[in-house]
Amino acid sequence: MSTVKQFPTPHFSKPVHWFSRIAGALYVRSALGINELRIANPHVLGQEVKAFKQGRQSLILAFRHTAKEDAPALLVAVKQSHLCFLYGRDVLNWAGNATKFLFPRLGFVAVQNRGNNKEGMHYLRREVQQGRWPIALAPEGQVTYHCHRCEPIEMGVANLASWALESGKDVCILPIAVGYRYRDSLDALLERWKKETGLDLTRAGNRQRLGEACDKSLALVASFFGLVLPSDPDFITRRNLLCEALLALGEEQAHLKAGQGTILDRLFRLRYQGEDTLFNQEETPHALVEGAKAAYEQEQARHFLRISQVVDILEYLDPSYLDEGEEGNRLFEVALNLLDINNRLCGGSINTRYSPRGKRATILVGEPIRFEKHSPQQGGRRKRLSLIHEAVYQGLKKTSRELKP
Repeated sequence: MSTVKQFPTPHFSKPVHWFSRIAGALYVRSALGINELRIANPHVLGQEVKAFKQGRQSLILAFRHTAKEDAPALLVAVKQSHLCFLYGRDVLNWAGNATKFLFPRLGFVAVQNRGNNKEGMHYLRREVQQGRWPIALAPEGQVTYHCHRCEPIEMGVANLASWALESGKDVCILPIAVGYRYRDSLDALLERWKKETGLDLTRAGNRQRLGEACDKSLALVASFFGLVLPSDPDFITRRNLLCEALLALGEEQAHLKAGQGTILDRLFRLRYQGEDTLFNQEETPHALVEGAKAAYEQEQARHFLRISQVVDILEYLDPSYLDEGEEGNRLFEVALNLLDINNRLCGGSINTRYSPRGKRATILVGEPIRFEKHSPQQGGRRKRLSLIHEAVYQGLKKTSRELKP
């Protein structure tokens, strides 16, 4: 096995940046299938980027990450400045050689949720304090698959803003929601689901059919992994119990201590255990002797990585999402998540998730969240972090509710 560096050092390249600006729009249209891409409230973005370039503030773009298209769409849509994106360390393992080449040379910084990433933190602190470009990150920590619902966020954005304040800069955080309008019909998506699963839907009405498909998908997942589906009448309780059973199975295979932390904590731990087994093994003089053992460990890693991939999407399957607002786009999101469960059961990942072509993308720039370097209300560091964290969370929730793709 070849050695893969766990931290890909950012080294910005102007020629690569120029190439990305030229080729980006073509990639978004031809590879990602986005026919229309627009920014809502572009004047807000323009004003804040201008203030950043004039050295009057640090600028952080906190975006809702609900689809694999989000970051490329945002990079192409923001014309006023290059952006320094934060991305999950595991992305380079599955996103292909082009991504491995481009991300470090665009100055992007790899991070690891729930992990020790001292090199990444060093680069991030320097970036936010020196301020070559605005920083773009997804505060929820991973893709959450719902454009109109914000999940709890991580503390990373608060730490970044605090570092900037400590270096004597005002900080502006822009909450951003990204949404998509799909050309496919809901009937076409459900027919695709029926064909992939071999199951039928007997109920009438869009919500009823999606609810039935959600129930049957839980049973399908349980059967696939040889588990007993919990019988609780509440869908979310059944789903969570199934996710916990899946994680316990994966933790057993990965020789991890079972049941420590939230579903998301356990998911990250299982994911990186598998990723490191498959992609970050060092070569040794005894590689040939240990080849059989390594092959066995890799096969086990593929098994529990598949479990982590299924839980990654299953934990966001929720038919009650349809009741939280205008149902139009929500119907498609739930249907696409159902299809993605099939994709993960077949060994896929977000990289192979089905996403209809010919879609329209809207990037909604929300109301700026400002923190002044000498503000007396900020108090100590802990209070300041809590204040920033809550303000960003509320800003993202508000922007998600206001999004109209």
